[in-house]
Amino acid sequence: MQFDQIIFDFDGVIVDSHRVKNKAFYQLFLSHGKKIAKRALNYHLKNVGKSRFIKFRFIIKNILNERVTKKKLNSFSSKLNLMTLEKIYKLKVSSCLLNFLRKENKNLEFYISTGTPQKVIERILKKKKIYKYFKKVYGSPMNKIQHIKLIRRNKKKTLFIGDSYEDFNSCNKTNTNFILKEHKENKNDFLKKKILKIKNFKNFASIYNCKTISNRKSYPIF
Repeated sequence: MQFDQIIFDFDGVIVDSHRVKNKAFYQLFLSHGKKIAKRALNYHLKNVGKSRFIKFRFIIKNILNERVTKKKLNSFSSKLNLMTLEKIYKLKVSSCLLNFLRKENKNLEFYISTGTPQKVIERILKKKKIYKYFKKVYGSPMNKIQHIKLIRRNKKKTLFIGDSYEDFNSCNKTNTNFILKEHKENKNDFLKKKILKIKNFKNFASIYNCKTISNRKSYPIF
C-alpha cells in the first residue's frame, strides 16, 4: 500500500525529546520526595503520548493527594516547559528525516499528532524551522484518536509513525496503519507485537510505500 499522508508523533519520533521529558517529570515532583517523584515518573512512563494535563490531574489527585485546580495544572505545565523547551530546541532532527520531509512534502501530506499542548508544539516546530513541512499540527487538549479522525476525514491512505502504546492503540481503534519508532525506552514494551519497526529514518523512503504493510504482519527491524 502506498500512502497519501503520514502522521508523525513528535517526542521520540521527530526528535529524541522523550528522554528530556522523562527526566523532567521526575525532577518536577522531586520536591515532594523521591518516592513521590518515582511514582509520578512511573505514571508518566505508562501513559506516554497522552496529554500532560491528564497526567497532572492523576498525579495531583492520587499521588500528591491534593485537590486538582486549574492553577496547579497550569503551574506544573509552565514548570515543565521551563525544564524542557530549551533542551528540546537544541535537539537535532535526523538528516535522513529532514531530507525526506523536504523532498516529499509536495507529494505527501505530513501531519503532527502529539500530546504536547497545541501552542507549545507549534512553537517548537517553528523554532526548529520544520513547521512549514506539515499540512496541519495537532496537539492537546484533543487526543490522538480525535487527531486521526480529523486527518482521515478525507479518506486518504494514512500511515502513523509513533513510539508509544497511546499511538499504537489509537491506530488500532481507528484502523490506521502504524509503524513503531523503536528506541531503548520502548523496545521491551513491543517485543511481542508483530508490527513494522524502525530504529531510524535511514531506510524510511523505501519503507513507507511498502505494498504489504499491515498492523497484523511481522517485519524486520531496520
